[in-house]
Amino acid sequence: MLGGGLSKLPHLYDKLPAAVKRHLFPGVHVPPILPPRFGDAGGARGAALLIRQHTKA
Repeated sequence: MLGGGLSKLPHLYDKLPAAVKRHLFPGVHVPPILPPRFGDAGGARGAALLIRQHTKA
């Protein structure tokens, strides 16, 4: 899954699998490269949730 601003570059979803495949061991399949389910701010949301969990009294 791509995150952040990279997720807004549609050409990456076509070109990235071939680029990744060159770096994998033989027989290893390229994992699916998908757009983020919750938009491009998923990383920021996850960070906010971690802070919230660790600061609860």
